[in-house]
Amino acid sequence: MSKRLNEAIGGRIRAYRESIGMNREAFSEQVGLSPQFLAEAENGKKGLSAESIYKICSNSEMSADYLVLGKVKRDKLKNPLDFVLQEMPGDYAAQYAQVIRAVNDMVLEAQRDGALAQRGEED
Repeated sequence: MSKRLNEAIGGRIRAYRESIGMNREAFSEQVGLSPQFLAEAENGKKGLSAESIYKICSNSEMSADYLVLGKVKRDKLKNPLDFVLQEMPGDYAAQYAQVIRAVNDMVLEAQRDGALAQRGEED
């Protein structure tokens, strides 16, 4: 595989793993690959064999279409941002997902703080 393809596939693995909130060690155990190999694949340093692709796809909810081609059926997406993220090349999806999660966490925290303050005013 070409370096560019390895990087794209690795970025999709990382984006998927992070989207489900798993660290590399837990995900590597789930899919039956070593943490070191998974790290090298995520960083585009190693290509995946057909067996490795099979292990990842059969032991997670990641489809081979998404892993290899970056394609997701729209009916499988949980929200519109998933479609935007899956269209981004390489590591961009993982980076954008991290930013979106951080912003979402800040908004939720502000909402909680506002709700607590409002409850305090009502008492």
